[in-house]
Amino acid sequence: MDKVKELLARESWLRPSEALLDQFLAPAESISLKKNEVLIMSGKYDPNIYIVKEGIIRYSYMDGVKETTFIFALPGSMIISMHCFYAHQPAFYQVDACCPSIVLRITKSHFDHLVESSHEFARWALSYEQGQLYYLEKKDTVINGDARERYESLLRQRPDILEKVALKHIASYLGITPQYFSRLKQQIR
Repeated sequence: MDKVKELLARESWLRPSEALLDQFLAPAESISLKKNEVLIMSGKYDPNIYIVKEGIIRYSYMDGVKETTFIFALPGSMIISMHCFYAHQPAFYQVDACCPSIVLRITKSHFDHLVESSHEFARWALSYEQGQLYYLEKKDTVINGDARERYESLLRQRPDILEKVALKHIASYLGITPQYFSRLKQQIR
């Protein structure tokens, strides 16, 4: 659990106390996921918070014609369906495991209780979410350019994704077909 606490602490500019992280993680339920196992199903209601302990988790959606990978969550990342958590609506994104993974489930009621009862927790939770918004924006500055540049950037920045995630999901994330991605990988080798 110490590794999870360190990863959570690094995701925010505001370092929480160890006691606070212990309180946050105390009721966490560990869930093991097989490769491709769905954690949050699109269209279902799940307001819980999940923290990636091991593995890689993927957010995806159907754009009407094809499935599109939006983001990957690595160890230390919190997974929240904001449609469920904030708006009390069914999930938009499907969230599934790219490889065997372990996540920690924390209920929304526990999270809300900590926000209401601990100013330190509320500040940390806000700074964590601000960091997540920053990384979503930063993704567009790192994974941009033509397909080759996007792939090379992913190769430099997140090689663990390339090692553990299916080719079709990486291709979707990069906005290219799996066939073109295979050719691109061969060209770069």
